[in-house]
Amino acid sequence: MTTNTSGARSLSSLLGMVHTLPGESQEQYQLSLAALIADLGAVTVLQVYLAEKIHDCLWWIHRYEAEKRGVLIARTAYLADKGNHASLTYGKEEHARNALFSGTLDKKTTQIIAGAHHTLESIQQEAMADRQPELMLLDQQIALQVKILTGLQRAYEVAFSRKLHVERLQLQNELLRRDLEGKGVAAAEVQAEVQVHE
Repeated sequence: MTTNTSGARSLSSLLGMVHTLPGESQEQYQLSLAALIADLGAVTVLQVYLAEKIHDCLWWIHRYEAEKRGVLIARTAYLADKGNHASLTYGKEEHARNALFSGTLDKKTTQIIAGAHHTLESIQQEAMADRQPELMLLDQQIALQVKILTGLQRAYEVAFSRKLHVERLQLQNELLRRDLEGKGVAAAEVQAEVQVHE
């Protein structure tokens, strides 16, 4: 069984493959991948490969969730600006979008939303209704990644349990050998006796 002697290094990093899209952190990707490989205890080439594919699924799920959030925030900011007849300042949509992305609902953002005759909850509901087809497509992509992830997890469990099964058998054989030696029976005698009976 071939083992990964480089520790937490992934196969794709050894091959020079890049899994991140523009704007994503390659360093963050590699750190989270190394953490997953270590967490799963992946040692063999197959285990590391499966761990990397599991990580890719999780990474794509994260991307789709971030895209859903972006779609909702952009539409919410657009609706706040479009329906706003109060003359606050120029750039209301941009301000609302930045505030919603950062998760800070300041007084100005609340005024922009109120000027559109909405509460934060009502404007988000309208944004969700407006973007439902797009959100459903993203949810379908997430569901597909979850399905792939489930299959990869099963494959990893089989690969990992095979290794554990071999180690368990080796340990049992070693314990039997020690037990027999403790009773004064040499391993060669046991082997010879087994061959005679066959």
